[in-house]
Amino acid sequence: MNRGSHLKRVVPPLLSAAALITLPALGAVPATAQAAPAGFVKLAHIPQTALANKVTGRLGSQHAGSYVDGAGNLVINVTNAAAAEQVKAAGAKPRIVKHGIQPLTAAKTNLDRYAGTPAVTGLTWGVDVMTNSVVVTVPKADNDAATKAFVKRAKAMSETVRIQRVDGSPQLALGPGDAINTSGSRCSVSAIGVAGGTEYVMTAGHCTAIGATWTSGGQTVGTRQLSSFPGNDYGTLRSAGQVPLTNANLTQVGRPAVGSPIQKKGSTTGTTSGSIRGYDRTVNYQQGAVTQLIATNACAQPGDSGGSLQGGAVAIGITSGISSSSCSGSGFESFFQPLDEALQAQGATLKTG
Repeated sequence: MNRGSHLKRVVPPLLSAAALITLPALGAVPATAQAAPAGFVKLAHIPQTALANKVTGRLGSQHAGSYVDGAGNLVINVTNAAAAEQVKAAGAKPRIVKHGIQPLTAAKTNLDRYAGTPAVTGLTWGVDVMTNSVVVTVPKADNDAATKAFVKRAKAMSETVRIQRVDGSPQLALGPGDAINTSGSRCSVSAIGVAGGTEYVMTAGHCTAIGATWTSGGQTVGTRQLSSFPGNDYGTLRSAGQVPLTNANLTQVGRPAVGSPIQKKGSTTGTTSGSIRGYDRTVNYQQGAVTQLIATNACAQPGDSGGSLQGGAVAIGITSGISSSSCSGSGFESFFQPLDEALQAQGATLKTG
């Protein structure tokens, strides 16, 4: 069913984790983050993630992260043969690399000191366990003096830093859609949370910062409760009770291992597939830096903002932005706010049943 026919339905549409929602005029007063009791979200038990955490905890500085390879094997990076034997004994596949986790995280932390500054607008960075480096992505067209100076500084920080030129600069996946009433923009739903019997729509903070009341099919979905952007990129809508809300097949919240297959669901591109490329990415949007994002290679486009990142029945994240406007471009990545953080901020858990 196309979006146009969806909007014309008379009966209340059932919102799934990728349902289309619309927001009011762009002139709405930007929201500010509101205080809410912190909740505790129990993450799904994912055997490979649990094993990786157990083994790397024992190895300390001798490990350098873990990921799932193309054959589905859990690979744990280590810095020496003795550590490799421990990984084998635990039932995982060892890979000896040059850099341990400490120099990698130290380099990333040093780069984060520049997050949100004018010189790094359009750049992203984070630990890439598959290449055993800290990857800094720089748009090919970005060759001004400030960017060149930062790139030079980044290279000098650590031999772990690797510069990767990409087609475009990161942008928030928000764009005009099928407007209803006075609506001028469209975003997507990530998941439905519940707290004390109240249901909440989880979406992107850069969406909820634009408007307070959100509708679908001419009916009110909910009103803004929390909105955090930049820094984070999550927002919640308190259900108005007019539209039935469901998580469809999502039953757990989790963070699968790097390399795990995932699906992204949004109101522009529908369901797209890919894999997790990394966690804890710092993305410097024009509107400000957002930290601790998840990076994937699944296609997303404007209007998918706030949509669902999931792996099977596991809800993972909220669509935040994309590295460039072309999904087939060099080095394309899509970025997601971890869902567990958003649920915790609202004091909610994932709705089931």
